[in-house]
Order: sequence, then structure tokens, then C-alpha cells
Amino acid sequence: MPEASGNFCSRGGRFGAHSPNENQPPMYAKRLVFVAWFNAGVRAIDVRDPYHPNEVAYYIPAITGKTDKRCVTLPDGRERCKVAIQTNNLEVDDRGYIYIVDRANTGMHILQLTGAARKIANF
Repeated sequence: MPEASGNFCSRGGRFGAHSPNENQPPMYAKRLVFVAWFNAGVRAIDVRDPYHPNEVAYYIPAITGKTDKRCVTLPDGRERCKVAIQTNNLEVDDRGYIYIVDRANTGMHILQLTGAARKIANF
């Protein structure tokens, strides 16, 4: 399910897969993998067919007044900064909750699995 507001490469901060859930409660094993994706939040991937993984859910936290800016130094020495969430780590439990934390000072979010992803996990 593509995220409607677009180009993560231009959002600031890091973008891309960072850390998957390491624990595998029975309802997720061989069904769903959750991955922290820095400025693209957390992604739920259906892996029942490992040759055709499919993203079935996502959550992107909103920035807050506490979210830190992320800066890069350009080739000419100038610095370019943007405020961007950075979903860093996650954990899941056997009740359908997903816990994510942000390394840009946005905080911790506790999410509940819903929709297609919840059905895949047989809740």
C-alpha cells in the first residue's frame, strides 16, 4: 500500500529498511514481518509466499514539536536540515500490538494491528 504523500528520499533523515521484529510470536511466524523503515515509519510485510512478499500495512508517525532536525553537509560545505521522524526499532507482542520508537526524539508509539494484516495473523 504505497504511502500517498510521496518521495521518502526527499523527506529528510534516513530512509530504508532498518530493523525487523526479532521475536516471532506464533501468529506472525511465517506470515508477517514488521520492519522499521526510518522516515517511512513501520511496514508490515506478508511473507506467506517468500518469493512474492507483499506490504499489507504501514504506519508513519507525525512529526511533533520535539522532533529533531536531521542535517547533511553538502559538497560545498553548506548544511541542509529537515525535520523528519526516524522510526528506529520495533517490537511486537502476541496481542497484536506493535511498539515503535523514534531516534529523532518523536517518542514511542504503541500501535494495534488492524485490517488485512490482522486477518493474516488470524486474530
